[in-house]
Amino acid sequence: MALLAIDTATPTLALAVADHSGQVLASWSTKTPKMHATYVNQLLDDMLATVSCDPRDIEGVIVGVGPGSYTGIRIGVTAAKIYAFARGVPLVGLSSLTAAAYALAMQRGMVVVMWDARRQSVYGAAYRAHDGALTCVLSEQRYDIASLITAVSNMLHPGEAVYLLGDVVEGVAQQYATVFADHSVMIYDRTASVHGEHLLALGYPELHKKMLSLEVSDHGKDAHGLVPRYLQLAEAEARWLEKRRGSSSNESE
Repeated sequence: MALLAIDTATPTLALAVADHSGQVLASWSTKTPKMHATYVNQLLDDMLATVSCDPRDIEGVIVGVGPGSYTGIRIGVTAAKIYAFARGVPLVGLSSLTAAAYALAMQRGMVVVMWDARRQSVYGAAYRAHDGALTCVLSEQRYDIASLITAVSNMLHPGEAVYLLGDVVEGVAQQYATVFADHSVMIYDRTASVHGEHLLALGYPELHKKMLSLEVSDHGKDAHGLVPRYLQLAEAEARWLEKRRGSSSNESE
């Protein structure tokens, strides 16, 4: 039997498979921007075959639900829902930001995750890391960068280390160098990503609880209720709504 983890919310396609106890058997991370839909199913099949499993062995699924790329999130969530519904197994959705931050959980200090959301804004959150544990101190939202940096700076302890993680952090660190002048700042931009094994570690307790539930007949049905965390409208949808509002105004006149 196997547990599956999937995340496609960022440019990194992250997959992992574990045994019933949550022990990771294989993981796969590859940066394939805008190609997740092309590769996700084949890579899942290849990964399962590597550990002598097939889709019939899956008994639970964990998926990153964003925030992140609008299209990217849907690819991973859709794949996870299909596996969960087809197999009638439990499904757990997790924050992709938290999963990314988990890579630095063994550090001590403030971990700030920032993924580009365009127009000088980011999908962001902040966590305090301490010896393997993460405590969320700034909830995930779509922030303009200046507001996020201000909020983070107001929460920093004197001399606390700052870990900036995401695809825009190098430029942010340079622009706001004076804000962090009294802190050690570590930048993780090129290596920033979600890892499937971290999704498994974070989601296993809830997934295991669901797997032990007596109401197993409802697991597949529950998959339909999983909602991605977009945090903003797709650009095309925003334009459509703006156009609709303009049409309504003209009609009212």
